[in-house]
Amino acid sequence: MVVVDAMLGNAAVAIVLALVALVIGRVCRSPSVRHAAWLLVPLKLLTPPLVPVPLPVLPTAWGAPAEAPTIRAVIAAPTHAVAVPAEAADAPGSWERLRPHGTAEWGIAVWVTGALTWFAWQGRRVLRFRRRVLRACAAPPEIAAAAARVATALGIARPPAVKTTTGIGSPMLWGWGRGAVVLFPRELLARLSADARDTLLAHELAHYLRRDHWVRVLEFVASGLYWWHPAVWFARRGTEAAEEECCDAWVVCGLAASPRRYAEALLATVDFEAELRRPCLPPGACAAGHDARLLRRRLAALLHAERPSRLRGGVGVWAVVAAALLARPVLLAARPESPGAVPAPSVATAPGGAPLTPPPAHKKSPAEPRAWAMTAAPGGAVTVLARDSEVLLRFADGSSRVLGPGRPLAVAFAPGGQRLASAGPGPLVRVWDERGNLVATERTTTAARSVAYTPDGAALLVLDAAGEITLRDPRTLAVVAEWYVAGAANSCCVAPDGKTVAVSFGSWLAEDGWVELWSVAERRKVATVRAAAPVGAVRFSRDGRALVVGCWSGRIEWHALPSGTLVAERQLCKDLVANTVFSPDAAALPLEPPPEPPPISDLVPFTGISRER
Repeated sequence: MVVVDAMLGNAAVAIVLALVALVIGRVCRSPSVRHAAWLLVPLKLLTPPLVPVPLPVLPTAWGAPAEAPTIRAVIAAPTHAVAVPAEAADAPGSWERLRPHGTAEWGIAVWVTGALTWFAWQGRRVLRFRRRVLRACAAPPEIAAAAARVATALGIARPPAVKTTTGIGSPMLWGWGRGAVVLFPRELLARLSADARDTLLAHELAHYLRRDHWVRVLEFVASGLYWWHPAVWFARRGTEAAEEECCDAWVVCGLAASPRRYAEALLATVDFEAELRRPCLPPGACAAGHDARLLRRRLAALLHAERPSRLRGGVGVWAVVAAALLARPVLLAARPESPGAVPAPSVATAPGGAPLTPPPAHKKSPAEPRAWAMTAAPGGAVTVLARDSEVLLRFADGSSRVLGPGRPLAVAFAPGGQRLASAGPGPLVRVWDERGNLVATERTTTAARSVAYTPDGAALLVLDAAGEITLRDPRTLAVVAEWYVAGAANSCCVAPDGKTVAVSFGSWLAEDGWVELWSVAERRKVATVRAAAPVGAVRFSRDGRALVVGCWSGRIEWHALPSGTLVAERQLCKDLVANTVFSPDAAALPLEPPPEPPPISDLVPFTGISRER
């Protein structure tokens, strides 16, 4: 009965974790946090409970008769065993109380029978689908090339194979370890454009990057062992919903794909799946559009998707998680009150009578988090630091203030540095004063991506994820003019004369990028500058006769205007581009190309260490 008691204790704690995950799902918008909260439920169910925690919650009548308190001598031994109070050993557990009635044996029999039935049924489905995977055809060369390009953008060194088959309703990632494979419905390929197909490939590769296929293994085992537990099924649904939103954020924000194209691909997948009579969805599959009930929430989340980031937590958070996973609740009968008084523990005192207190421990000051982007106001009175979890204003006197609520994705200073505009999170566009006090707030149609002031400060330009550029009043954020650009726009920058705005284009899924120059007064495109890689940020020279183009890969190009002729190119640090995307005031992109490094043939080879004699 030791194993049964341990599993029942885990099941009890899993109910508490599921309730906590439900509350987190109501108050937290981050899909990564919701996914981690739901993932604790199956982890707790399968983690061996090593630390017993006595819980006297059963009726007093179930316990042993009250006796006088006894003192047991404990001799220290070189073991790591955990000491259990004496009443924990004397009082019968819940299963021992039910043993005379035969309820425990019947309950265990039903439990084991259900688990064996589950694994036999699901194992048969896995074997049948494995035969389907072995018969699947390799993806055409253009799809394989697109998958390799997306995997490189995501940082996947060894991506899974991509195959096409029939009978499945949506693209999916299936398998475990090196045997994982991305399956694509053969009939669906004919309905999708190349961009829509690439977004679905990116979604499935994001599952592989996040190791969601291993989470399916965890859910498979937990569902079989605890088939009767409602928290298991709630956790499965919550985990899969959070995973889909996390992968959607990777596609839209992490890879800069068009939200409109991605939404159209999801709708086409759901429409295709609805036409199939019985689409096949095997156990352990990570499918892109298998749950149509979540589609509305996912489409709404695309408008407010933020750049995916890793979960961060202090030592205290991880200690609480480890304690919850390793704790083993021991259900005991409540101990009756004893008439005798329990002596209070003695306290060591100094010779003068004062209690001895240990000296305070020296605490190390925590290291300041790293900022991935930084920009300063004209004059340097205020510095903006962009971190993974916050955007911080650092003032000249050393004080600081978090810019929020919500973490902005891009900022821009007004001329003179008296105002600061921010884009994000989501569709929020806000203006702040020099001390970080909110002045005005408005919302764009979709997620705001970039902001830029005109040189005279008379207007503010806002670029959103749908390609809409709005010209706004810098004080009230009222829309003065608007127009649209076509493509995956990333950031914008205004020319020194204030007459032209440069918009950078290029998704991680593409091989090249470009910059479009638009007339602010006439709201029409006047020129296009082509680049050799997807463009993240741009910067004008001081006289407006040159354009510095920063590609996501770290490639920097210098083009002459208005011809767009390539003058020079260098491979520099990617952080320069990310800094300029965050703020056009960062001035991170160099206006002049640095000297070229010497060719390898001119370098003197190293032959050894010379010694003086």
